[in-house]
Amino acid sequence: TAADTVSDEMRAAGEEIARRDPADPHAMGPVDAPVVMVAYSDYLCPFCARWVHRTQPELVEAYVDPGLVRIEWREFPYLGENSRTLALGAVAAGNQDRFWEYHARVYDAPEDFTGDADEVRASMLDAAGEIGLDTDAFARDLDAPESEEAVERDFTEGQDMGMSGTPAFLVNGDPVLGAQPLDAFTDSIDAALRAAGR
Repeated sequence: TAADTVSDEMRAAGEEIARRDPADPHAMGPVDAPVVMVAYSDYLCPFCARWVHRTQPELVEAYVDPGLVRIEWREFPYLGENSRTLALGAVAAGNQDRFWEYHARVYDAPEDFTGDADEVRASMLDAAGEIGLDTDAFARDLDAPESEEAVERDFTEGQDMGMSGTPAFLVNGDPVLGAQPLDAFTDSIDAALRAAGR
């Protein structure tokens, strides 16, 4: 099936996808964690929002906080221009070390970021102020070529593996596609930890 093909391509990418950059504001967990989970998402994807609300907190408590897993977030804005603008906002927020606050704010109320491009941008600037960002710097970074390049890098990385939707995850190279039940993630992480001798 198409999903199997994507899984094979993603598996072949393996750990090469993990960046393990200590300065990455889009990551949580120790840079030398035995397991890296790379997450690809779109801010307007309802299944991504479900995962962020239901599964992410469980995994953070059970694996990230004890230092066993590092989560690296990637932007995969495939649902249109507003998705791409929100992804640029994530980069801009990361530049001020507020990526996870931005991530939570957008996923808590994605309906706040609908409408035409001007309306979405205005809502993003309001949200940036709410989470303590310098809104002038945020606005500049939204339009910066470097932000566009960062989003395109993530998006191309996902496309090169045959990805066509979100959410999608790589757990030390093992793909978990979609907003699967918590068990799918814990099983994959536990297997990766065993393989790493932990």
